[in-house]
Amino acid sequence: MTIRTPVLRAADLKPFPAVFRHLRFTPFETSSHEGRAAERYRLAAWATLTNLLARALSMTLMVLGIHFAATYLGVERLGIWATFGGLAASLSFLDLGIGNALVNRVAQASALSDARNLQRVVTGGLGVLAIVSGIVSAGLLIGVWLTPWSLVFKLTDAQLTLEATRTAIVFALLFGVFLLSTGFLKVLIGQQRAWEAHLVSAGATGAACVSLYLAVHARVEVPGLLLATFGTQSIVSLTAGVLLFKRGLICFRESSAAVNSERSYVLRTGALFFVLQIGTMIGWGADSLLVASLQGAAEVAVYAVAQRMFQFASQPLAVVNAPLWAAYADARARSDIDFIRRTLSRSVILTLLAGLLLSAILLVISPYVIPAWTGNTVNVPLLVLGLFAIWTVIEATGNALAMYLNGCGLVRPQVIVVTAFCIVVIPLKVMLGHLYGLAGVLSATIIAYLLTVVGLYATVLRRVILAPLLPLSRLESGSAP
Repeated sequence: MTIRTPVLRAADLKPFPAVFRHLRFTPFETSSHEGRAAERYRLAAWATLTNLLARALSMTLMVLGIHFAATYLGVERLGIWATFGGLAASLSFLDLGIGNALVNRVAQASALSDARNLQRVVTGGLGVLAIVSGIVSAGLLIGVWLTPWSLVFKLTDAQLTLEATRTAIVFALLFGVFLLSTGFLKVLIGQQRAWEAHLVSAGATGAACVSLYLAVHARVEVPGLLLATFGTQSIVSLTAGVLLFKRGLICFRESSAAVNSERSYVLRTGALFFVLQIGTMIGWGADSLLVASLQGAAEVAVYAVAQRMFQFASQPLAVVNAPLWAAYADARARSDIDFIRRTLSRSVILTLLAGLLLSAILLVISPYVIPAWTGNTVNVPLLVLGLFAIWTVIEATGNALAMYLNGCGLVRPQVIVVTAFCIVVIPLKVMLGHLYGLAGVLSATIIAYLLTVVGLYATVLRRVILAPLLPLSRLESGSAP
């Protein structure tokens, strides 16, 4: 049976605002550049809406977690829980970049409309990721026993040290599950079916909210609280793998051959993302551990509350830009330069303006919201809030550009700038952190980012990152943007 797809006409687009034009269940025709562009925006629009739902539930989990847990955990135990709770995103580079490599690989395979090839790509990529995930969990468990947690968190109480060790063990066991479940979601994103990935994430976070309520009601210790939140999210997210299997995208019978076929690509391409993720983690993803070592667990709680406060600005902007990664990859595979140009300019400019507005609002209300939120347990200085507001705008705008760079396969330039960033920021953070505490760490991040990332993209690497926006004829002639 043939399903007829309505043909998109230019005249049909003019009377309706963009949001209504693309929020439709029926796909646009994809035989023309205009139709394919509209279809990418349609998929991105639905991905944005479902991602908003997932992030709203995630923010709810975060708000309720801090509000309820702070009342009985205390500042130090709250700092331990917040450190491990936020560590998963920072350590996601331990998948060796395979998850991010899958997004581009799956997007390219989907554009070819070859079901057999797509099955091989998905099965092989996920097979490699499953092996890596098991090795990573085993390595983390070894690291747990070798790490002096009393020194890491500056703890003097033996019971708190034991609790931190147990929490680290729980995290190590769950982290491999987290990596694999993230890989399942990346495959859906690469297919431009991010809305399905976000619905799975929303269900997992909703289940975590219920688990959090039960854990807080039972007054569980930090390891149990981590299991109720991070553990529930990771385990429930595995249902995305069931979805892929039912669609025939995972074939266990041919997994060995598929792994051998895809291993070279995912490890080679993943290596670039791996280096990029390491740099990101070192540069600004592991600040909670740095603050813990410089100032102690109590200061981590201050950092965590301020960071989560400004996630109400950064997360919505990340939600809007995230679906553009796969859209850029699809457009790049089809040489749709007009779509890439138009989408990049809009996303960067609108993200910058929205980031300024949202950060300003949060900066004004934070001194009144945080005391009520934490039950007057955590006091965040106004200077720290101001620095977080500035960093939120910078980070959000940089993320909008990163979606373009990732989708167009421009990972090497990102590796260069992140390496330069780390070389500058690490000693600067240590120096300013010792002198000015948390405010010094945040100031160092902002200064180093502007000098290295913004500076290099605007000068040395400008031609490279703008190359996908040029017609092939201009590239061959060597003309610069």
